[in-house]
Amino acid sequence: MKQFKLYSGMAAVCAMLTLASCGNDIELTEAQAPVKGEYKVTFTASQESNATRTAVDGANVVWQEGDAITVFDGAGVACPFELAKGAGETTGEFEGTITVTEPKKYCAVYPLEPEATILSAADLVQDNMISADEADESATYIDGLILPDVQTATPDGFDPLAAIMTARNDNADKIENTEKDLSLGEFKHVCAFVKVTTTEPYDKITFTANGGDSIAGGFMAEVGADGVSRVIPTSPSCTVSLVPAVEGTKIAAGTYLIAILPGTLEEGFTMSCTSIDSENKEVTTMVRSYNGTTSAFSRHSVVNMGTVEETQTHVTWVRSTHDYVDLGLTSGTKWATCNVGATTPEGYGDYFAWGEISPKNDYSWETYKWCNGSGTSLTKYNTSSEYGPVIDNKSTLDASDDAAHMNWHGAWRMPTGDEIYELLIGCYWEWTEDYNNTGVKGYIVYKVEDANNDDKGKQKTANNNYTPIGSYNIANTAHIFLPVAGSHVDTDFDSYVGLRGNYWSTTLEDTEPTLVLDVLLFDSDYATWNSDYFRFEGLSVRAVLP
Repeated sequence: MKQFKLYSGMAAVCAMLTLASCGNDIELTEAQAPVKGEYKVTFTASQESNATRTAVDGANVVWQEGDAITVFDGAGVACPFELAKGAGETTGEFEGTITVTEPKKYCAVYPLEPEATILSAADLVQDNMISADEADESATYIDGLILPDVQTATPDGFDPLAAIMTARNDNADKIENTEKDLSLGEFKHVCAFVKVTTTEPYDKITFTANGGDSIAGGFMAEVGADGVSRVIPTSPSCTVSLVPAVEGTKIAAGTYLIAILPGTLEEGFTMSCTSIDSENKEVTTMVRSYNGTTSAFSRHSVVNMGTVEETQTHVTWVRSTHDYVDLGLTSGTKWATCNVGATTPEGYGDYFAWGEISPKNDYSWETYKWCNGSGTSLTKYNTSSEYGPVIDNKSTLDASDDAAHMNWHGAWRMPTGDEIYELLIGCYWEWTEDYNNTGVKGYIVYKVEDANNDDKGKQKTANNNYTPIGSYNIANTAHIFLPVAGSHVDTDFDSYVGLRGNYWSTTLEDTEPTLVLDVLLFDSDYATWNSDYFRFEGLSVRAVLP
């Protein structure tokens, strides 16, 4: 595992970015050795040249004992090389055994990747991994690389396993003297880096691509003559989290880098810091959120998110604690205790059109984000040409369009239709005209207590005489309260505010995509689900945790 030390100058995380890597000359230990054969080889490793070098002027990076790399020999076999000399210095020598065969391109990877393999453009086209138009015959493709989506927080740096670098030899077909000519170019970083500074400890720091773009996980690197041309995700992840090096501790206040795969995030990103309090509840501080905004992250560059500080008002962040209740549901889903936009269980909160993440004054097709003014001009979440020319066959909300997730962040999201159904059949529902002496009407949804689960799915409405088997009260029984917040249509609230509750699910009606399936609907006589609500209407949102 590679570790780094910084000497003199700024001990900043961006120094870790230019740390980099290794420009290499391979010298066979036997002078004038023949071209073909197996030889012990020594690499001399130096830093990658960088146009932004002045950003870290005065900071040096050193190799550490135990550093290792993978070199792919002439037959494409992965050969391990270990640091033999130069620990604590900016230049190190790596030793290993390599087989020299017919001239080919030679590649190397840091850190050691025993499972990585070399592929050609022809291999990828044949296996339908890329199209013939995408293939670069002059490039070498290194498959089996992994950028961890859970990275160890390293003060003033990044997780050594995330410092993925590659190098390649473009001179192999001109080898005349192996002592001089068998060489690799500089090692160059594959990843981009996100920098954040905190002023208090956290349990986790998370970077999320709002549109589900690939920023970590398994990938293949296309390595051209000038370094990494692009990355091709194979088992992608849209989130990367920093966690403490020692389980059970916290990430100390300080400066950290998160490594992500380079690319453009078409719908922006969200970055958050999360703590778990004494009651095992999430406390999240949002560092930065760019929603619906294209954000580009380039290889070997640092994007500074700024400082997370409670008193620094110019940094975009929100600190909020959101309570939840475990209602004993089979899925394990936990439900928030208040609506998004509210601070108390009885608060109505904000109203959202389906697929929008902010409240507004006018809820209509003319103002709806995902159409061009009508229900027959949908621009997203459309399964039929009858409703618009853009057909993406999406029937479930993306995280970037989920009002619960984008306002509360972390793992919070809107419930699925199945989760709403589970709430209806897995709990005991009791209508109240005055919740907790607040004067607000709605349903108290209790965790079922009786041993035989006889109360599951039962409803005590204003007009029936159901008597529960168990004993329930808000003082000592796990429950949530769903107020009758009504809905918002056009520029006015509808006539059901104070009489009816309406809550979105993430699930769209397949055959009629202007409508949302499984909307939670209730009044004093019943609680059920309904699919007769148009997407543009402003309804309540109750968040869940998986």
